[in-house]
Order: sequence, then structure tokens, then C-alpha cells
Amino acid sequence: MPPVGAKPPPIPWLRQTHAAITSILTGEVPKKLPPLDLSVGTKFQQQLWRAVLHIPIGSTCTYGELARALRRPKAARAIGQACGANPIPLIVPCHRVLANGNKLGGFSAGLNWKRKLLKAEGHSF
Repeated sequence: MPPVGAKPPPIPWLRQTHAAITSILTGEVPKKLPPLDLSVGTKFQQQLWRAVLHIPIGSTCTYGELARALRRPKAARAIGQACGANPIPLIVPCHRVLANGNKLGGFSAGLNWKRKLLKAEGHSF
């Protein structure tokens, strides 16, 4: 239930979000993502979250690879922190970002969720 005085989300947004989440949980590419509000983060976090949205289903990359892609080669730890601050980890797929050596690393929703999401996308962790 929304807070007192707040409007509930519009029905089309709820339907689009439900469809996207259902696709994600079954390892499929959502036909369309709902409009996302990533304004809660710093500019760096927002930049990282937008970059993570471009990691395809079935693919992964490391914190270090993302840091280099964002032209901040020494920012691997900051990448990990920004992933941990992701406000919508199911839709902004930080579970596809791994630690050095393709190890799981962390995940804001817990490693069991990270394993489940990666498994749904064809990985074995």
C-alpha cells in the first residue's frame, strides 16, 4: 500500500514491471523494461547502473572490467559498492557483475539470489 497521500503506480507501469520481472526470473530477456528512476544515486552510481543494463542475459563481467570500461581502472571497489547500492537489483542486473577470477563476489539481495538469477541465465555457480 502506498504511503498516505501518495498515488499508487499506474496500472500500465505495474503490468510492464510484472512482465519484466517474470521474464528476468525465468532467464529471458524482457520485451520492455518499465521506466526506471535511478536518480537516487550519485552520478557515478547512475553511470554504473546504466552500464550494467547493457550486460546481456547470459553474460557476465568483473568489477575490474566495468571499472576499465567506465575509464576508471582503479575503481573496482567503488564499482562493487555502487552495485551494492543498486535500488532495483532485479531489473538493473548487478548479479551479472563478478569478482576477480569470475568469483561470485557480493550481491545486495544475498548470494543465494545471485546464484538463482545466474542459474536462470545459464550459469553454474
